[in-house]
Amino acid sequence: MRDSAKPNVILTSSFNTVAQALREKSLLPKTASVVFIPTAGDPYPERPWIDADRKALVELGYSVTDIDLKGSAADSLEKEISSHDIIFVAGGNTTYLTQESHVSGFADLIPELLKQGKLYIGSSAGSILAGPTVEPFMTEDLAELPKDFVLTKPTCLHLVDYVVLPHDQVEQFSAEHNKIIKSHSDRFTFIRLTDQEYRLENI
Repeated sequence: MRDSAKPNVILTSSFNTVAQALREKSLLPKTASVVFIPTAGDPYPERPWIDADRKALVELGYSVTDIDLKGSAADSLEKEISSHDIIFVAGGNTTYLTQESHVSGFADLIPELLKQGKLYIGSSAGSILAGPTVEPFMTEDLAELPKDFVLTKPTCLHLVDYVVLPHDQVEQFSAEHNKIIKSHSDRFTFIRLTDQEYRLENI
C-alpha cells in the first residue's frame, strides 16, 4: 500500500541533476524496479540526456528496464509496467511522446497505475506529459519531426493542472518560455523549472 503522505508524482527538468537531492530527502524509495520510457528521444540520433538519467537511476541502485512506447500494445504494456515500482518518462520531443502515449494506450493506463501505488517520475518532456496539453510546444517540436507526422490529440496525462517549462535559466529555453507564456498564459498555467528544481505531487 502506498504511503499517502509521500508524493506519487515527481516532476523534474533534468532528473540526473536532482537525483541525489531527492534520495537525501527520502523522496525516493531505497530499492525499486523502474520501467524507463525513452520514447521522447526516438527522433534524435544522439540522446545524452537519456543516457544520463538512466545512469542516475542505476547509480541509485535501481533495476532499470527500457520500454519504448512505439510499437507497444496496451495489453502487453500494462502487464510490463505493472511489474515495476517506478514509471520513469525521459525527455526529448514532447509532441512525439504525446502521440505515442495515446497510440500505445500508455496515457489511459497511468491514472490507474498510480492508484495501485506506482511512482511517476518525469524528466523534461516526461514532466510536460504529466500536464494538461502539449499545445505550447507543438510548433517547435513539429519542426524536428518528419513532414508526415500527425498528432491526433494534444491532450496529455492530466496528472497536474499546469504545464512544466523545463530547463529554465538556460538562455535558449528561457527565451522560448517567455514566448510561450506570452502566447498561452490566458489558457494555461505554467511552472518554470531549472535543472536544479523539481515538483512533488500526491494525486
